[in-house]
Amino acid sequence: MAAHYQHNGWNVSPYSQKTLAYIKFKKIAHQDVAPNFYTLLRTIQKKVGKAIMPTVITPEGEWWQDSSEIIANFETRYPDNGITPEGVKQQITSHLFELIGDEWLIMPALQYRWTIKQNSEFAINEFATYGAPFLPKFLAKLVGVRVSQMMQAYMPRFGIVGETQQGVINFTEGLIAHLDKHFAEHDYLLGSRPCLGDFAIYGSLYAHLYRDPGSRYLFDQAPNVVRWINVMLDPDSNISAGKGREGSFLADDQVPDTLNPILEHFFAEQFVFVQSVIEAVNQYVEKKPDAKRPSRIVGMTDFVIGGVKGNRAQFAFTQYKAQGALNVYQALGVKQKEDVDAWLSKVGGDAFKTVELKHKIKREHFKEVFDRS
Repeated sequence: MAAHYQHNGWNVSPYSQKTLAYIKFKKIAHQDVAPNFYTLLRTIQKKVGKAIMPTVITPEGEWWQDSSEIIANFETRYPDNGITPEGVKQQITSHLFELIGDEWLIMPALQYRWTIKQNSEFAINEFATYGAPFLPKFLAKLVGVRVSQMMQAYMPRFGIVGETQQGVINFTEGLIAHLDKHFAEHDYLLGSRPCLGDFAIYGSLYAHLYRDPGSRYLFDQAPNVVRWINVMLDPDSNISAGKGREGSFLADDQVPDTLNPILEHFFAEQFVFVQSVIEAVNQYVEKKPDAKRPSRIVGMTDFVIGGVKGNRAQFAFTQYKAQGALNVYQALGVKQKEDVDAWLSKVGGDAFKTVELKHKIKREHFKEVFDRS
């Protein structure tokens, strides 16, 4: 398919960077467009139901929305150099890292951008540049300030208040340190080819923490993460390094031990929260058995990040994203599960084996609905 796709997104958007990096890796002919506020609030909202990024317009005029669906749709059309490993453990790992990137790194993204003055000023100027290029600079900046206020209003919903902010710092610094040790031995998470998890954690780490000037310091002692970021930005740079572009996943469904500390931390903290969301969705359906779709927020709960307890909203979308890994596991036969179960126990994932998805969520017409099939 030689026709161009239109990718709508901003450099400051982590999910836009996730999809754009994928498109570049797959060498898909495209035009990257930064939509202004008028386009977001009129055209995009009319087409997909909300003013959101990223979106993709296909050569046939079809609209795609949601970073995971966009990538899945492209994978169907462009299967060569696929980003899904054949091995089950690797598939689960890829999905879990997408869950970290899309659903947990949003907390550091919000905190570092809106509690560091240099970052907030940078982001406001970016919002003004992308969103209101047709306005005088001082007016555009006022619009950028308004958007920034809307973004900051999300922080309490995610529990980013008070002592929890130290937990976010602990988590972020620990994640980057563990990734640096991993990338000292591997080009990507699962070998010499990126998986879905690579694109997800890259989106948040690059668009918010690395690109924002006031948090770049987080990577001063992480040269291997910086190298990985630069390869994600420019996949062809691996060619000049003599490593080729196609690459491969590690043989024999191997998940590197260098990822174990990250997975252990995930199961100890984030997955506990994921379980609470699934249970909240179950309770929501018990109270409203005829509901066609879940409420965006299904409750509030205590959670832990970086060893610090907080309280935050339970977004039903978290279950939808967790279903990627859970569906892979729950489709396994008894014999396949033996090896996977041993690996899960090794990384602290025993609770993962027992989760029951009573009310699965799917997406139809750009909305999350219950899967009654």
